[in-house]
Amino acid sequence: MNSALNELEHVSLGVMAQVLLHTGALPLQVWRSAGQINRALGTAPRHAWIVRRWLAALTRAGALGEDAGRLAWQGTPPTAAIDNLPGLYAELGFPASMAPLHSQVIECLPDLLRDQLALTPLLLQSGDLVAVLGAYQHNRFTAAINQALAARASEVRAHGDVLRVLELGGGAACTTHAVLATLQAHEKDYRFTDISALFTGAAQRQFRLEPGMHFALLDLDRGFAEQGIEARSQDLVIAGNVLHNARDLPQSLGQIRACLRDGGSLLFSESIADNPAMLTFMHLLLSPPADAPLRDTDEAFIPPDAWRQVLQAQGFQLLEVWPTATDPLAVAGQRLFHAVGVSS
Repeated sequence: MNSALNELEHVSLGVMAQVLLHTGALPLQVWRSAGQINRALGTAPRHAWIVRRWLAALTRAGALGEDAGRLAWQGTPPTAAIDNLPGLYAELGFPASMAPLHSQVIECLPDLLRDQLALTPLLLQSGDLVAVLGAYQHNRFTAAINQALAARASEVRAHGDVLRVLELGGGAACTTHAVLATLQAHEKDYRFTDISALFTGAAQRQFRLEPGMHFALLDLDRGFAEQGIEARSQDLVIAGNVLHNARDLPQSLGQIRACLRDGGSLLFSESIADNPAMLTFMHLLLSPPADAPLRDTDEAFIPPDAWRQVLQAQGFQLLEVWPTATDPLAVAGQRLFHAVGVSS
């Protein structure tokens, strides 16, 4: 699997190089700043961070050299063997639909970056949006993270007779499925939430017969109390690959801590570094809407030590980060975090 991950990264770096060269954003033997490259490409302001992350990835790989804030190609730029995507995605355990969908997005990248085309309608052409967005979470690495999260969820003890669980940003319910399978012996009050009615509606259809399930809209960037989540009411909060969407992470973690009882658990999964493949694919969905403020930082994902600090500042103690750096699963850059609320 490691070789497939490395090859997928190489293909993705080649895709980035192909776009920059073919659009004339960064020709051979020309030095340009990130701002000049984005202007030459015609990148929409909300997507400019994506291109800057491309440039950082290409620089780390040695494809670009930097001098006084300007960048130029070093040697022969990487090439994109897009025909290899089906085999690579299959080896990594993704559904068969992922490779052709990624290939389609790659063909449209310049228009997507210029906002001449939107990613969501493009994804809708491939079928049900919930299924499409869930497909990229169906892989060996994310499945292992979800199973580990579910195992730890089953060990959380209720403060009363009923285990009170809040899931944030439930999305396509990949994490939900794993957790519910381990909570069958528990009497539970499980609130599945998401910012989109598309996902809460789909979850309600999937889990309508599951005892103790509730479904509601919830915005990470607004106060939880005003959205019906009482203070110190939850035994367990779950967030599968969603907290990076918070506009103000400390504020959102503060809201989570406020709704969690002392000693209650926060279990969440996150990527801890850029994923070159997703930077040419699903990470376009992380750009803010055209009428919203631009991103404060190009860093969409933060490392474990930074998580430890921000969690501690909001009243949490980080107990575990899994897998460890030496675990073979760690190469995918995904981690499970287990924190508990401590009394102030």
